[in-house]
Amino acid sequence: MKMIGFIAILLIVFLVSISMGAVEINPFNMTDLEQSIMLRVRLPRVLMAGLIGAALALSGVLFQYVMKNPLADSFTTGVSASSAVGAVVAILLGISELIPLFALLGGIGGLYLVYNIASYKEYTQPITMLLAGIVLSTFATSLISLMKYFSSDGVSSIIFWLMGGFQGAAPLKVLSLFIALILSFLIVRRDYLKLDIICFDDATACGAGIDVNKMRKKLFFIAALLTAFSVGYAGIIGFVGLIIPHLIRLSGLVKASVLLPSSLLIGASFMMAADLIARIILRNGQELPVGIITSTVGGIFFMYLLMKRKKELYYFS
Repeated sequence: MKMIGFIAILLIVFLVSISMGAVEINPFNMTDLEQSIMLRVRLPRVLMAGLIGAALALSGVLFQYVMKNPLADSFTTGVSASSAVGAVVAILLGISELIPLFALLGGIGGLYLVYNIASYKEYTQPITMLLAGIVLSTFATSLISLMKYFSSDGVSSIIFWLMGGFQGAAPLKVLSLFIALILSFLIVRRDYLKLDIICFDDATACGAGIDVNKMRKKLFFIAALLTAFSVGYAGIIGFVGLIIPHLIRLSGLVKASVLLPSSLLIGASFMMAADLIARIILRNGQELPVGIITSTVGGIFFMYLLMKRKKELYYFS
């Protein structure tokens, strides 16, 4: 029943998002101009927001399974920051059309570095991986600051892009992200039972016939890929991969078979709602970077959880 409710929420948020903005549109009765705005601007942007929200939520869940830590997400694993380094390099080189490619390369580079630091004799230690990710994230952030310092001409573009947004939404980007998201979900959905088992200690998982190291490597790569796509297309958007899985777990859905699809639906709904707020909160057609909205809402919500629901937050499943 909860899944039906999540789908209903997604549909409602989608309809409201495509209807409201600088120009209010009735999707069931549009003029030629409104139809052009809908198909060329509004619909690609709303779809992009939903897909990136779903991708970040799914990557957050996967990172938490890999690390066996509910505080793991694309930031604490260093993937977001390393992807951002690649994107900033593309901006400074004046090849903005290649930002997604450079972000993907940066994310894969960060993934490779973190995984190798945390690996010893083909085994990985989740806590070491988490620490390596935090160190990489700090280093990457410093590197971005250094590039901004030595590039006064492009600093405004870098800052605006880093705050996150969907102004560059386009049908081709929507299609590529949709394919990446669907393929990733189809791959991990076959491992629902394994995901639940690896929440226990490695000995229990190995006793159940699971190759824990291989499983972590696959999940880490998929999560990093989704994060790199998201950063490349929309900049750094925080807290989605951290907050959404917590919200789902606190609603009582802790098994992977419902946690993953629920995170996709709620992540998409949350991001579309955040983008809608960013588009309508200011007057005269101005808009806030969506990263500001997600960080504000996510920060307040997470602080509330820390203060009011301490006991639940210490249980991974």
